[in-house]
Amino acid sequence: MNSYRQAIEAWRAGMEAQMRAPGPWGWIAIVGMYPLRIGSNTIGSDPQCDVILPAGAAPELLGTVEFDGQHGTLRVSTAEVVTVDGEATRHAKLRNHYEPGGMSVVRVREVSFGVMQWASDPYNIRVWDANSPKRLAFPGRAWYPIDPAWRVRGAFTRLAESQSVTVEHTGGLTQELKLIGQVAFTLQGQDFRFEAMASELGPEYVWLLARDTTNGTTTYGGGRFLHMPLLAPDQVDVDFNRIYQPPCAFCEYTTCPMPPKGNRLPFPVEAGEKYPT
Repeated sequence: MNSYRQAIEAWRAGMEAQMRAPGPWGWIAIVGMYPLRIGSNTIGSDPQCDVILPAGAAPELLGTVEFDGQHGTLRVSTAEVVTVDGEATRHAKLRNHYEPGGMSVVRVREVSFGVMQWASDPYNIRVWDANSPKRLAFPGRAWYPIDPAWRVRGAFTRLAESQSVTVEHTGGLTQELKLIGQVAFTLQGQDFRFEAMASELGPEYVWLLARDTTNGTTTYGGGRFLHMPLLAPDQVDVDFNRIYQPPCAFCEYTTCPMPPKGNRLPFPVEAGEKYPT
């Protein structure tokens, strides 16, 4: 039990560090998300800019991003030092986050931004500020007590070919996820069979999006996420002590997929992440 508790506590500490990160990908440091239009987009702290950086934290006009529909070209006009992926620059091509190497990170002072696109959102520039009031005042992620009773072994049945499935997302539209199989497990004496998605953590994991009756009270109303490691090709570790709230529980500048309708537990899962009290 001690080693298990230590492993959960270490994982939770990592989740806390990720949340508090001052730039990509710290969720509470996000201060804006601005759709890009084809052609020139002005960037700066002047409220007339197309992409508005925090007042007093960036030059009034940093420069422009020329957008071609998927990529941006940054042209810096300010005399201040601006870096792209750590290198000072006046002109640079910007990768979006889907491309090899990931999103190009532009920084000025303690503000950073990059080209993003997610679900049915348009391509946009997302802005992070290390001095975001929300980040500086964040009380910390909150968790239910660790209880091994919320950890069970699940049977994983992989589809011969993954399928694209449509789910609702918090932006009010829909999102395509990659369904890779089903996970069957028993919890509190009841049997469940949930749809499982491809995980961003890689092929050694499967992703469960789930609802329970804590949603909307002590946990996020749109459900919670769980990345389950494969123990064998047909078995997964279903550990609700590791279930966590999606970015949308903390940040208004994100959109998150909702669990498939069948992925619902009809009782409160008082495990994993909850809202701070």
